[in-house]
Amino acid sequence: MAWNPFASDDFSEVALSKAELQKVQVNAGWAKGDDQTLIFEVNNGLKGPMQCGAANVDLNDGKSVGKVFMPKFAIPGHATRNASMSVVKGTMKAYALTCSCFKKKGAGDCVNPLKSF
Repeated sequence: MAWNPFASDDFSEVALSKAELQKVQVNAGWAKGDDQTLIFEVNNGLKGPMQCGAANVDLNDGKSVGKVFMPKFAIPGHATRNASMSVVKGTMKAYALTCSCFKKKGAGDCVNPLKSF
């Protein structure tokens, strides 16, 4: 059995609910002068922290590309963080980020499992 720092507190990582997703804003684009690197700007409007572990981009030619963020990038409550991946400007049709948060016993607000309550 592996050691789990959250085991005694019954924390679980859960996908963001529809209501929580409405409080998260994601912008995507390319920096001036760089047509190769797609930048995601994630604004966490939630009270608690969240993390994003992957990004997927559908391209105009029907293909898709993805990136797994190892480790997941964390966004504290009411904060903004950036992440990037290689996508040529003008080839993107749609994008999606996979994000989640920790909740005590899988319910309630997103919380920091490392913070004592």
